[in-house]
Amino acid sequence: MTLYRVEDTASVDAFTLPSLFDIKARFYQEWHDFVFFDRKTGIFGLLNFGIHGNPYDSKRGWGSVLSYVVDPSRKIFSELKLIPMSQLEVTSYTPNFIGDNFSVVLLNDNSFDVVGQMKQISFDLNFKVISPPVTDRDIFIEVLKEQNPNSKMLLAAQEMNRQWESWVELPRLLVKGKLKIEKKNYLMKTNQGYQDHEGGCFDIGMTWGWDTGVIFCDPLAVEEPGRVDFLIYRYGPTSDFSYGGVFVETKDGKRQFFDNTKMKIESTGEYEGNLTIMPAITKLLYPDYHPAIPKIKTFSAFKGVDKLDVVFTPKAVCSIVNTSIVNSSEVVFNEMFCEAQLRGKVGGNKYECYLPCWFESVRPRKRVESYAIDA
Repeated sequence: MTLYRVEDTASVDAFTLPSLFDIKARFYQEWHDFVFFDRKTGIFGLLNFGIHGNPYDSKRGWGSVLSYVVDPSRKIFSELKLIPMSQLEVTSYTPNFIGDNFSVVLLNDNSFDVVGQMKQISFDLNFKVISPPVTDRDIFIEVLKEQNPNSKMLLAAQEMNRQWESWVELPRLLVKGKLKIEKKNYLMKTNQGYQDHEGGCFDIGMTWGWDTGVIFCDPLAVEEPGRVDFLIYRYGPTSDFSYGGVFVETKDGKRQFFDNTKMKIESTGEYEGNLTIMPAITKLLYPDYHPAIPKIKTFSAFKGVDKLDVVFTPKAVCSIVNTSIVNSSEVVFNEMFCEAQLRGKVGGNKYECYLPCWFESVRPRKRVESYAIDA
């Protein structure tokens, strides 16, 4: 699937910042997402490092660090820290993010040192890259190989490129280090880590949304796939305006892409479990607000002799409300730690297992509230 090697991580994952004179620089958005699950401790973590607005103007741009950690009892620890642009170092030459008490630094051994101190948690983790980077270009080429271009696919590609000038996925990371939750220390060591990094100049209020995620497969477990990724991009208010699907790779290297336009997607019930909403002012402005999240979401697909059924059951949810800087529109990022029941047959390999997973569902909140759970 990828055109790159592990050794290309530094160059592929370093983004080009907008020109100092670019009138769109005030719309710059860049995110690092580091996601992991440790089966021994039962801890799920999402660490997001962001740049928002003009990266050259301390009055019109800022950095952010979001920590979303779920402990073994499914208790959520979520915090958001804003960093003035004057205290943040970013460049076009590395994917590094260096701010006040927080840093993401790519080392010479193709690993990231990720360090931070929040009020409730602190982390000192190393994420080792062991699989080649995958870019939006890689994915588009992979899809083109599967079928002839159609107008829907081209529209989706156009919209993705309008937003994300750069998008990089690191599908497999080894994670080790220390994580402190309140007063309890955990030693982390897991082969189930993931990172994606995206950036571009666009207004977040114009986003129709996407569904993306990764099922945490153990590369040492024979009964599990090598990799399962979700990426469904929306460029309109309903599922009729979406494109993408599910990428599955077996441990013996066989790959299958299940197109979402030929996939049955169903939502059942309403999620009533552990939930946190950020930023905290959202609760004051909208005391009755509850994101529309299904209790169960099912994806079913057939392609030739291969088939796939995935049933997602959210276990803990963090909803992050992002507001446009030019109007009153808002977009909600629903970050879900889920259990995924995976059944299927791909490349002659049969699967039937329950696996942890991270699933991110992004939707506009005000303009198309009624479409919030539409796949």
